[in-house]
Amino acid sequence: MSIEPGSVLLATPRWTRNGGVATHVMASATALVKSGVNVHAVAARIESEPISGVTLHHAPDLFKQHVSPELRLGEARFLRPSVIHLHQFDDPEVLAVMQGIAPVVISVHGYSACTSGVHYFRPGQECTRAHGPGCVPNLALRGCAHTRDPRTLPAGYRRATLAVQALRRADLAISYSSTIDRHLAANDVLQRTVVPLFATMRPASATGHATRRRVVFAGRVVTPKGIGVLIRAARDVDAEFVICGDGWQLEAMRRLARRLGVQGRVRFTGWLAAQELARELAEASVVAMPSLWPEPFGLVGIEAHAAGRPVVASATGGVGDWLQDGVSGLSVTPGDERALAAGLNELLADPARQAAMGEAGRKIVAARFTPERHVEALARAYRIARATWESDRSEASARACASTTPAEPSQV
Repeated sequence: MSIEPGSVLLATPRWTRNGGVATHVMASATALVKSGVNVHAVAARIESEPISGVTLHHAPDLFKQHVSPELRLGEARFLRPSVIHLHQFDDPEVLAVMQGIAPVVISVHGYSACTSGVHYFRPGQECTRAHGPGCVPNLALRGCAHTRDPRTLPAGYRRATLAVQALRRADLAISYSSTIDRHLAANDVLQRTVVPLFATMRPASATGHATRRRVVFAGRVVTPKGIGVLIRAARDVDAEFVICGDGWQLEAMRRLARRLGVQGRVRFTGWLAAQELARELAEASVVAMPSLWPEPFGLVGIEAHAAGRPVVASATGGVGDWLQDGVSGLSVTPGDERALAAGLNELLADPARQAAMGEAGRKIVAARFTPERHVEALARAYRIARATWESDRSEASARACASTTPAEPSQV
């Protein structure tokens, strides 16, 4: 399908296929190009080859705050796109410069208006408050900082403050789930919309599920992802566990598996390229998402569904946007290893049910999470942003004219 506007400038920290947000940016750019859009992308770091139809611009100073906003854009500041779309880039000073060129849309991939970035107190207890001074006692006393180094918190608070300013100033903020949309609403971001994500990997296919008992996790190996809960659950689940991903907790999780005596059934693959990961998901009996934090969306879930596999996931965050409990998988209590083990055992014992749930998941993805639906929603978002931008410019121009028009002489 064709789309208006005809040209888009994407701004992102890294142009690479390594990482969830970065992979989404490249996949979204590809979908826009296929729909007939002229796409430019500016990035501070370019680590992957260009996509056919996308013009890349390297701007190494993009995130250097001591450099003037104009110069931080590099050669991209000379472009005149129909819309500018920012990813993981919410600097209000640079945004103001960009709005002199074109409407600005900001994609919100996580909890931007949150000092810690994870937006929860304990597993299953999500934060619902807006960013502000009230966060300080919560960070100090209620544990939502989720860090052992409090020295990082002042910088995190300032970053969240700037993010809120940028989001309120943008012509439109885009989120990808109902939970992030609620986060934006709580922070008085009024101009916003939700755009569906789509599976970014080509699904693989596999056979032999009737005789296989394999649980696959895919994602960053960090505390909020709940890998520790999954390994503890493995003690009560007769299955092979495959942990796909890398992160600062990788060695700690290997030690945990050894300490619990399940190391023989837990395999750590490290980071995998897209097609390797697609193969692991396809060969899973069940894909597990034992998240402790409120997942902003949980893209791995629809990747698993696209491969026809069921998911057992924590009932938190944006998971409910795509997981139908009892239909395409099972929802379990976050942080509860016994509930997770019970859910895994329930599906591992019933290959026919696995297949039925996997097929239901495949249909959900085909109906709701496709590149075509993504591009259609982006097109609507860009039109809304342009209308807002043009209206604001007209009002500003009218105010400027009113302030410079000499007053009519009074009639005597």
